[in-house]
Amino acid sequence: MSVLALDFDGVLCDSARETGITGWKAATTLWEDMVEAVPPQSLLEHYCRARPVIETGYQAILMMRLLKDGEDPEALLETFPHRIHEVVERSGTDTAGLKRLYGAVRDRWLQADPQGWLALSPLYPGTRRVLNALPPGTDCYIVTTKQERFVARLLEHKDVRFDAGHIFGLDRGMSKEAVVRYLMAHYPGRPIHLVEDRLATLKRFLARPDLAVVRLHLACWGYNTQAERREAMGLKIHLLTALSLPELANTEYHSDR
Repeated sequence: MSVLALDFDGVLCDSARETGITGWKAATTLWEDMVEAVPPQSLLEHYCRARPVIETGYQAILMMRLLKDGEDPEALLETFPHRIHEVVERSGTDTAGLKRLYGAVRDRWLQADPQGWLALSPLYPGTRRVLNALPPGTDCYIVTTKQERFVARLLEHKDVRFDAGHIFGLDRGMSKEAVVRYLMAHYPGRPIHLVEDRLATLKRFLARPDLAVVRLHLACWGYNTQAERREAMGLKIHLLTALSLPELANTEYHSDR
């Protein structure tokens, strides 16, 4: 039986609008020209278009700043990773401070309007059914850059049965590579399948010889572009068009890399 390692945002949960609004709310505490309680609808749509380039939540603050400045979302798909340091400096704090701010803004929103917050992060169609019907003996983990308390709250709200100890989030300070190495050591000899929507993350795995045994899957319904899906095919990364965890759980892996 395989071990499944699943990203959360963009694989299980469509959180783009929530992360964008949280980013905006956090940004309003840093910049005086961002005064509205929520971002204008057009700007939120631009954020959703640029969402594939964001790796972790706090970067939504930086993305919202650039979009407010009038930056083109299509251009940011290429340039954003190179501009992160610049916008962090403009914020007057550092990356750790932005992460704390982002989590604190989420906590306040969730406390003040739990139903509104939860409604903005729906699970993808069929996700609840699939997670609640995993074959017996399947070991399934969520490996995410989201803070664990938010993942657990969303799953609980959606009536998903999931072991909280199997959620590896931002709180642990572990890279996804480190989490997967932990799983490899914990389940020696068992195939491990990583399901991600972010091609850049999967490419990091390709660059690590010790992770060559991990079967990599790109979730095509998540936050990636058509160009990235074509690139993934060329890299022999398996393209998933639907979340079929029971099928993955019973799939043995023979490396073709």
